[in-house]
Amino acid sequence: MLSEFSLIEKYFSKKDQGDGIVLGVGDDCALLSKDSEYELAVTTDTQNEGIHFFKGTDPYLLGYKSLLVNVSDLAAMGAKPYALTLSLSLPEAQDSFLEPFSRGLMELASALHLALIGGNTTKGPLSITISAYGLVKKGQAMLRSGARVGDEIYVTGSLGLPGLLVDLGYETAELAAMLHKAGCRDSLRTLFEKLYPKSMLIANRCAFATSLSKYCRCAIDISDGLVGDLGHILSASGVGAEIWVENLPRPQEFLELGLEESYQERLCLFGGGDYELLFCVPKEHRAQVKQLSFEHNVALSLVGAIKNDVFTIIKCGKVVEYSDKAFEHF
Repeated sequence: MLSEFSLIEKYFSKKDQGDGIVLGVGDDCALLSKDSEYELAVTTDTQNEGIHFFKGTDPYLLGYKSLLVNVSDLAAMGAKPYALTLSLSLPEAQDSFLEPFSRGLMELASALHLALIGGNTTKGPLSITISAYGLVKKGQAMLRSGARVGDEIYVTGSLGLPGLLVDLGYETAELAAMLHKAGCRDSLRTLFEKLYPKSMLIANRCAFATSLSKYCRCAIDISDGLVGDLGHILSASGVGAEIWVENLPRPQEFLELGLEESYQERLCLFGGGDYELLFCVPKEHRAQVKQLSFEHNVALSLVGAIKNDVFTIIKCGKVVEYSDKAFEHF
């Protein structure tokens, strides 16, 4: 069994080097020194076993995903990742968990040149809390309050796969019947095991978002579902919007599994856990946005527009309504 300080030394030390980091791991606080050209963006997210991830999830996937959800917030602000802290609650301090967990965490951190500068470990139910820090040029942060009437609404990547995995993981009867009708021979558990890694190893959008912030003043990451998170923008900006269902980007797996159209739509609109970027940008910047998509190899879909009235969902030119609700933690 590893002690608190030995596990920190073995898995999480010597990862704290970076420009402007005066002191990282090893004292009561980290010390950072930056010039006045940038603002510091700060975010914190907690992942709890049984709520945010299934019991028995591969620790490598947990390490990666726990950091990804935080850098997704930084991307939503247009902030370049800078540093992170980690607080880890563990039932037992075991190498079999800590080695793959730290590897998943640090592979993403290293790719983003993100320094681990401190944190805490304790004994308890499995819980992972990360605070991530990013730098954004003053006056260039993308804010939820920045949407304006006439802006176009885009999303990166595809939507709905993490929502599907929740239904697979809980083995819902509705999904089992749908797949059986579509001729799928795999059990829900088999499909879950095939697709779960892809739903966890989500690409980060940080480099794209940093470039995008030159042309865009409004963005959010999609954690609670497109409808719910767009609602935060509409509330903060005092505007309305319409979303075009036929333009929603869907994973190839939806087609391969023969999922019913209405079920696909619900996953894309309300599923949550996508951690893709949703942003609103003036029409006159369409060419620049398209060029950034090409330069960063990030797929984009134009899914709607900001309006000056209520929020509506449009399918083939007609308003449609869904009984689903956006995800809420409480």
